[in-house]
Amino acid sequence: MQSSNRRSNPNVLMTIVIAGITLGLLAAGLLNSQNDLKPAMTPTPDQGYFFTVPVQPTENVLSLNLQTPKVGSAAPDFELPDRFGNAVRLSDLTGSIVIVNFWASWCQPCREEMPVLQAISEKYADQGLVVLGVNTTYTDSLDEALAFVDELKLTFPILFDETGEVGEKKYMVYGLPTSYWVDRRGIIQSVQLGAMTEDQMLEILTPLLEP
Repeated sequence: MQSSNRRSNPNVLMTIVIAGITLGLLAAGLLNSQNDLKPAMTPTPDQGYFFTVPVQPTENVLSLNLQTPKVGSAAPDFELPDRFGNAVRLSDLTGSIVIVNFWASWCQPCREEMPVLQAISEKYADQGLVVLGVNTTYTDSLDEALAFVDELKLTFPILFDETGEVGEKKYMVYGLPTSYWVDRRGIIQSVQLGAMTEDQMLEILTPLLEP
């Protein structure tokens, strides 16, 4: 009897494992359908899923609650090149309000949000606002990213993260667009996942502009 029970245990364990995998896949599919999350690439042990998030009402714009840099903490410093090879370092912008926006050319919500970022970067530059558009080049094509920038006539600094050192390792970005709002002291004041409207951006920006 004991010998029979031991032979049956692997079958029971296999059934449990298969059931767990099946339930996990069903849950992932349900999550994607409910939240309109679009996997953009095959998951790998190093990169995980990337997805895009559509434009949402203010009350539905999500604040990240992953293992990402948190509101109230210092923004992780980084240095990345622009299209001309000039290095831009975040810490050199201390004293300015900085929006660090992570994007990719394949991301439709990024495309919808970019004109808004362009508009506020122009409107509030004289009050110390700097927008840094960080292309997640490690998920994108450099040529397509440059074409995207030229097509939308973006004039704020566009930086290229080809290795994932910034987006993947320092900021742990898992959805696009993602924006970090950094105050004049270099402290993160807001983290937003998803494309934002101008009104939503101004709701965050206005208090940061105050002396």
